[in-house]
Amino acid sequence: MSQPIEALLRPPVEQGAIVTNVAVGLLSVTAPQILLVSGGIGYAIGGLCFLRAGVLTYQAAKLLRYQRRLRVLPPYVINPRKIRAQPGTLFLGQGFHWGAKHTQRFADIQRTEFAGFDARGPLYRLVRRAIDGLSGTPLRPLMAPFNSQWLINPFPPRPYVEGSPELHGVGLYEKEKPVAVQQSERVAHTFVVGTTRVGKTRLLEVMATQDIHNGEVVIVFDPKGDGDLLARLYTEAKRAGRASEFQVFHLGFPEQSVSYNPVGSFSRVTEVASRIAGQLPNEGNSAAFREFAWRYVNVIAKALDELGDPINYQNLLAMGSNIDGLLIRYLTHVAEAQGLDQWSEQVAQLVESEARMPAQFKGRDRQAWACVEIYRNGALNDQTAMSLIKTFEHDKSHFDKLVASLFPLLEKLTSGPAARLLSPESIRSDDDPPADRLSWKRVIERGGIVYVGLDALSDPDVASAVGNAMFADLTSVAGSLYKDAQAGERLKKNVCIHADEFNELAGREFIPMLNKAGGAGFEVTVYTQTLSDIVARFDSPARAGQVIGNLGTLIMLRVKEQATAELLTSRLKDVEINHMMLESGSTDSSDPDSDVHFVSNTRQRITSQRVPMIHTGDLDALPKGHAFALLAGQLYKLRLPLFDDDAELPSGLEAMVESMRRQYQGTNTEHWAYTQPLGWSA
Repeated sequence: MSQPIEALLRPPVEQGAIVTNVAVGLLSVTAPQILLVSGGIGYAIGGLCFLRAGVLTYQAAKLLRYQRRLRVLPPYVINPRKIRAQPGTLFLGQGFHWGAKHTQRFADIQRTEFAGFDARGPLYRLVRRAIDGLSGTPLRPLMAPFNSQWLINPFPPRPYVEGSPELHGVGLYEKEKPVAVQQSERVAHTFVVGTTRVGKTRLLEVMATQDIHNGEVVIVFDPKGDGDLLARLYTEAKRAGRASEFQVFHLGFPEQSVSYNPVGSFSRVTEVASRIAGQLPNEGNSAAFREFAWRYVNVIAKALDELGDPINYQNLLAMGSNIDGLLIRYLTHVAEAQGLDQWSEQVAQLVESEARMPAQFKGRDRQAWACVEIYRNGALNDQTAMSLIKTFEHDKSHFDKLVASLFPLLEKLTSGPAARLLSPESIRSDDDPPADRLSWKRVIERGGIVYVGLDALSDPDVASAVGNAMFADLTSVAGSLYKDAQAGERLKKNVCIHADEFNELAGREFIPMLNKAGGAGFEVTVYTQTLSDIVARFDSPARAGQVIGNLGTLIMLRVKEQATAELLTSRLKDVEINHMMLESGSTDSSDPDSDVHFVSNTRQRITSQRVPMIHTGDLDALPKGHAFALLAGQLYKLRLPLFDDDAELPSGLEAMVESMRRQYQGTNTEHWAYTQPLGWSA
């Protein structure tokens, strides 16, 4: 029967029993006559004593190792080639299933009576100063044993660990095990949250590496620009024999990037206006202006589509700035399509006539006005033409104010190096794109791997607009695939989307992707820092709740915001932990003739109470590279691996990665690592 109190912070009291058993064992083997037994019986007694000493030594070593690892965590570095996951699972790291006993152990550490269970005295500090001083001299090799974490080292160093190592140490009394999520759970999508520089991108590397080797479609969004992440993706694609499927889109490096038209692919032409208007302000009175901008872009997009012109940012800006020219072209197109005779002659005749334009058309092109008049007189009928005419008839100065927020956005998207990437040599949306053009439909059909760098540190507005348009495009493709899946034509490969800092990119179109994309084989993993980032992005706690509610698996690294921490802690049950109470007292005797003047008593009593499995403050104390994972309703504590191999890059990509490291990450290319002393031994 297990004891209600584990007492893992006690001194190793087994030491005395070990010495006694070893002494008796030696005596029984070497001089059994002293114990008044024969040699055979002496050997048997000695064997039992040595066996008992071995068991006690194992228990004492396990206890000491546990106590040491409460303060000093072993490093966890792995070669990506050695990642092994069971079929149908995705490996996340090493850890353990967190239960009530771990809550109990962590609560014990917080108790005042155990605060100094491993306190270092003056002798320890003196010896460590001497060892550290000698480690910088030629005697360094001799100091290596004293700089290790071996149990026989009486003066082990205590490396710095940012955070509370006890949160993971409480599970190291037993052995760690690989922690994995079932692949079948990933279609319910995954939410990874943690403050900056705690390991989110390294977890992305671990997951994306396995997705690549599993043959899945892999799409990675990286707003900031992590050179190590790009290098890892290409290296693993090459090792998996998929380098030819790898594509890079990066706004900051147009020379090495494929081009992409964010509004060139759609199921319905109205999606074009939604992708652009979604980037405009939506607070207060701005919502009404955004609706005007949506209608304006939608009219232009429909006209361009009917004319057979490619739809891209350049054409939208050009036509939006010159709606009169678009009107002339489109009405001419309609007249020719509907067989109106002598259209050009009638328009030219009206232009050259002395007829005066109405006052409301002041500032408008006379030929455009003439086209409108001839169109109406010709009894032509076209819905898009009528929408263009209504826009034309609106007071120009007033209408320009209504859509004033639209043009600065389009100017940003068509200026500088981004213009070539986002408005490439245009093709029709239903044509097969060239090899240097990014097309999500083609990527998914051919099983591609895509890295998307958005250079958000340099131009967050453009990065947000492009990222949101990409998500909207993917949502449209997912809708098409979902219809195919309902008809029994499901893709053979899953689409694994990893969106780092997704709150900077996602718009309203992201919600239907989470709702419906699982049925099309989309497995979305999103990474962000706080819940407030999502609320701010969607301008509504309700919409943020829709996003969070569609993310089935939760992996939480260190977080600072209480509301974010409660996303995990509020979903956990309370557990019962025990405390041992010491009670003592005395009772005076009331009988003056009694020889007993008082009666004293001392007793121990075990009490229990229900507490949260983990507190929100515990999540703020997580070391770097550590996380809690809620997988299918079960809580796991895990630590993430660091990869220790070198990237394998072609010269052009290697130069790009080095430039990204200098530009975005400075000299610190390692987001997090374990600080370890010389001669570290796990």
